This record gives sequence, C-alpha cells and structure tokens, in this order.
Amino acid sequence: MTRVGLVVHGQPPELVGGTERLVADLARDLHAAGHVVEVFTGSIEWRPAFEVVRVPGPVPLVRVHRHDLFFERWDKVENPLVERAFVAWLDEFRPELVHVHHWARLTTTLVRTARAQGVPVVLSLHDLFSSCPRYHRVKADLSFCDVPPSPQACRHCAPRWRFQGDAEIDGSVLAFAGDLRAEVAAADAVVAPTAGHAARLFDWLGTSRPVVALPPASETRLQPASRPLGDRAATPQQPLRVGTAGHLHQLKGVEVLLDAQAALPDPSLVELHVWGAAPVPEQDAALRARAAGRRVVWHGAYKPADLSGAPIDVAVVPTLCAESYSFALDEACALGVPVLATDLGALHDRATARVGLFPRGDARALAGQLARLASDPAERRRVAGGAAPPRLTGAEHLRTLLATYAEVLARPRPAQPDAGVRAARAEALERRARLFGLREAGLQELLRSEGWEDVVARLQAENAALRQR
Repeated sequence: MTRVGLVVHGQPPELVGGTERLVADLARDLHAAGHVVEVFTGSIEWRPAFEVVRVPGPVPLVRVHRHDLFFERWDKVENPLVERAFVAWLDEFRPELVHVHHWARLTTTLVRTARAQGVPVVLSLHDLFSSCPRYHRVKADLSFCDVPPSPQACRHCAPRWRFQGDAEIDGSVLAFAGDLRAEVAAADAVVAPTAGHAARLFDWLGTSRPVVALPPASETRLQPASRPLGDRAATPQQPLRVGTAGHLHQLKGVEVLLDAQAALPDPSLVELHVWGAAPVPEQDAALRARAAGRRVVWHGAYKPADLSGAPIDVAVVPTLCAESYSFALDEACALGVPVLATDLGALHDRATARVGLFPRGDARALAGQLARLASDPAERRRVAGGAAPPRLTGAEHLRTLLATYAEVLARPRPAQPDAGVRAARAEALERRARLFGLREAGLQELLRSEGWEDVVARLQAENAALRQR
C-alpha cells in the first residue's frame, strides 16, 4: 500500500476533459488496488476570497478556488497562495509519492515544491501547455508555432491586456518558460502519451531527459459504421458519407473539412456528418453558414457510444492542434472505416495503414483524398482493412504506471527539510504572497479601465445559472 497524491487542474463533475477524466479513473483504480489516494485539484469557479475545500469520499478531493481575476491566463498561473495550500496539504496528507498532471488553475511550482518537502514526483506531460503561453502553439491567425518560447518568439503572440507593454510581456514569458522548464527538469520521472510528444516538448524547452511513453487507457468499443455506400463509387444520388466527431472549437478544424467538401469538383458527391457542439451559438451559426447549403448533417452533442454503427463510409480527424494522443482517432478507427487525419503531433506518431494523413489545415489536399476514396471502392476496402493504432486497456496502463511508481520509490528520497529550512521557505513564501497581493490590487485597478466589473458580473451570473440548472 502506497500513499499517492494526484495533482491536476480540475476534476469531474465540474470539469470533464480528457486529462481530468484520466486522473479520476486513475484515482479510482489506485484506490481499488489498495492504495491511499487523495487528489489536489484546481477549479474553474472563481470565489471572492481564496478558499480550499475538502470534498470527502473514498478518494478525497482537496479543491482550490482562486480569488484573483482571470487566473487562467498564462501570465497568472504561478500563485504563491496555491503553493502555500499545496505545502499544507503535503504536510497533512504526507504522500509517499506525488503525481503531477497539470499546473493550470494551480501554480507553476508544484514539482519543485513537492521535492523540496522531501516527496518524489512523477510528472505527466498531457499537452503543450509547458511550452506555450497560448497553451496549444496555435497562433491567433491559426498558424502553428514550432519554435521555443522566448521574448522574441512570444512578444507579439502571447495574450495581453491593452495596458501591458513589451517589457512586461517579455519578463512574463521568461518567467513562464523558466518555471516550466525547471519543473520538467526537477521531476523524478516524466510520463508522456507518446515518445514523439515528449521529444517535441523537450526540443521546445531546450532540455533532454528519459521519458516513459505511456498512452492513456482507451477502451471504447463501437459497432462498425454501417458504410451506406458499400462497394459502389459515389454519385450525387448515393454520396460518400464522411463523418467527424469532437468538440467543434475552431482549433479542432471542422472548418477544414467543410472547406474540403466545397473544394471538390462536385461537392454533392460527399455528405458530411458532424457530431459535436460548438462552444458558443455564434460559432455554431458560422459553421452552418460555412456549409452554404451543401450536404451536411449536424448530429449535435454526443457521447462516444452514440457513434456506434454511424452511417458513414470514411472518418476524418481534421484538428489544427498537435494532439498528444487523440481519443478521437481511436473512436474513428473503432468504426472500421478508412480514416483521414492531420499530419501533426500524435496523429502522425500513431498513424497506421488504416490512417491516411494530410497536411495540417490543407482543405484542398483533404479534398483530393476524399475524391479518391469516393471514386475507388477497392481503395476504401484496402484502407479499412489496415491495422488500427494500438491501444492500452486500463489494466495495462495501470500496470505500467505502478511499475514507474515503484522504480521512483526505490530510489533515495529527496532530502527532508529541517526546521530551519522550512521556516526560511515559509517566510519567503509569505513575502511572495504579499507581493502577489500588491500586484493583484494594481491589476484590478488597471482592469477597471477595461470594464472588468461587467465581465466578472456576467460570468458569475452564468455560473449561478449553471449551478441552478
């Protein structure tokens, strides 16, 4: 039995993204295996005063609610109040090992703080956050950034308020990149969904170290797609039905698929099936306008099980992000049809004979591949019969992770700080907390000129309405 602390930026039911669900499942599985587990988690819910809430259960949650405004911005992640709460939790729970999964909504000092308290740390790199103030390395113009973070690279790309000058942005970029580079270097072991994802991050961070390539558990089982076109070539009366599924955020690239349909010599040869919901009504309206009366079926919000037996002949994963793993790829491959995917990130790393790649954002290249599959039933059969990317079961994922934990725990533990060192660190942390309070007070006055009171009031009203629903 091991005392394991899991650290993550959010947990269900409040937040249900891929990383949040992975950590919730891991906590459940570790508890079921006899380990003592607690989760130290962030929250998206702003509160007027900094607050730490303990949620009891088989796996207790210690949830941090920040009180500083717009705390999800890249230049506000580091927070000495969260660090102080984290130290208090380490002292109370006394984990033998901490597994850090994310810094967002918490602070960029988690790994170093745990090790300074004498606790070894496993760090999982789930996404590109550690290398980019924009989180995804996608610029405002939707181009992809492939250079290390620096003032020169980030000065005119990192989000800023109108009152922030270049000097402040440059200093914040150096602090952000330096903190996260130091966090990656300090971890006792680093885990990533693919070796390629880790290699890209290490290159951007200017570091190199061993990595445990450990894909997340992916056990979705779906009935094969119905393939309504069968072994016929597509015609306007019997089109190639092409499906895509996922959150309809602009970064997920459904616009690329819509534009590919429009770029076909005869768009009526392809009927698109889109599963997913747009984040705001305005974007939903823009997507429907972009379809411009062509053959598109909008299925709306979905669960993976809703894709079973989908009425499609081909699946497309058109994301503009460098995905670190892609459950969407697994779901597409589980349907037993040819898959076309962006040639970037883990989609490139995991591509097999089932998965054809096209250049990121290149609607014309995608249109060419769709036209070929529409006209060539034999090619569709050949690609559909190719091997799908391998996946791990939950048991396999847990077994590899427990072996990593055991290897880290077998090493000498980080030195425990003595009373004098702890007192000096606590004093330094209090000084940072006071400076943070002064900076926040100044920021609030500056934001007042941006009309932030109205923004905060609107967000609070939306939160209240969501809680009531």
